[in-house]
Amino acid sequence: MPAIMSIDDVFGIEAWGGLVVVPGPLIADGPARAEGPVLLKRPDGSTVSAMLKMGAMFQTPPSEEQRWGCLLKGVNKAEVPIGTEVWPAN
Repeated sequence: MPAIMSIDDVFGIEAWGGLVVVPGPLIADGPARAEGPVLLKRPDGSTVSAMLKMGAMFQTPPSEEQRWGCLLKGVNKAEVPIGTEVWPAN
């Protein structure tokens, strides 16, 4: 199974209880959203576990590429550098 996504940017949003990571996977590329335990593979080769939540993002006007919104829980911004890959935990 391929990586769920590769992270280009990270935003800590306290009200949402986690980190918003972008870009999310294209909705058209997968049959369903991937949620639950994930393994974060950082550019230095180290790994850390987290929980992934995904949901549809609504914006006006809609973007040409519809992507899942992704929220990581159980990690802080310093633990998720740009270039980190998100993989299913199992």
